[in-house]
Amino acid sequence: MSDTIRVGLVGAGRIARVHAAAYERIARGSIVTVTDPLAEAAEKLAAEHGYTVAPDLASVLADDTVDAVLLATPNFLHADQLVSAVEAGKHVFCQKPIALTLADADRVVAAAAASDRVVQFGFMLRFTPPLPQLKARVGGGELGSLIAAQAAVFGWEPSNDWFYDPRNGGGVILDTLVHFGDLVLWLFGPAERVTTEGGAYKLDGAKKFGSPDNAVVTVRHASGVVSSMYVSWTAGRGNFTLDVYGNEGSASVDLVHAQAMNLHLVDGGWQYPDLVWDYGYAGEQQYFVDRVLGREDGSLAASAAEARDALALMLAAQRSLDENATVEL
Repeated sequence: MSDTIRVGLVGAGRIARVHAAAYERIARGSIVTVTDPLAEAAEKLAAEHGYTVAPDLASVLADDTVDAVLLATPNFLHADQLVSAVEAGKHVFCQKPIALTLADADRVVAAAAASDRVVQFGFMLRFTPPLPQLKARVGGGELGSLIAAQAAVFGWEPSNDWFYDPRNGGGVILDTLVHFGDLVLWLFGPAERVTTEGGAYKLDGAKKFGSPDNAVVTVRHASGVVSSMYVSWTAGRGNFTLDVYGNEGSASVDLVHAQAMNLHLVDGGWQYPDLVWDYGYAGEQQYFVDRVLGREDGSLAASAAEARDALALMLAAQRSLDENATVEL
């Protein structure tokens, strides 16, 4: 293997473009080819970045000059595509979620465990400052014993009906809130039970498929922390905020307006550490290529098992909404 990882991009939609831009900012990795069922989309992206166009995923997997694949495809395709890529000997970066069912997630976990290839998932919040710093501070006990957390994530109205369809995209909980699902498990540990309120308040696609466009998900963790997460596809603006409360202080993170963490300690007042501006897309891709090159150990990234845990939590949250009941995990 050379000292530059050659990546095949599978998908040419919105998130593929985000990752294409990220690769312009990192070292030791480059996207060299792209494929998409919509040939026009693939050709347009290829022309913009100097990629070749592959006719399909099979062609990318058969190309010995491609070291890794980046799966930026609809959610229902992730499991089959990831397993095929690993079995073809490729390293894999896959957008979240890992799958839409636990059975499919289990297939991915098994395939990853049976392979020596790097398998990484698109939980970019783990790589978005100041969240790694927040984890270190929380883990270091700066806030004392943790009590509660509240988060809000606002997305925009989806551009395609597959996002709403439980069989294809999974809706706002599985598609969007899964980011914070992974985050709260990473920060506060395993979940014991989950309760969800929400519904299809505005968007025609949500009403058509009976999936929510807004939801509030409350999780009780085995650690005793209670985390509450609000997700919306109708707010009309971006928002990623997280507040964490302990008995010795609190921390507030805003990833859109300042991408900063504000820390308030009971004995020390307000502090404003770790002011940065760098979304995690470039960070996660740099980490991925460096894992392939043996420069990173993978401890910051979500494992396949952790990606499955995030899916399990979101499926339980959706079930709670559907059944109007608290779900035990």
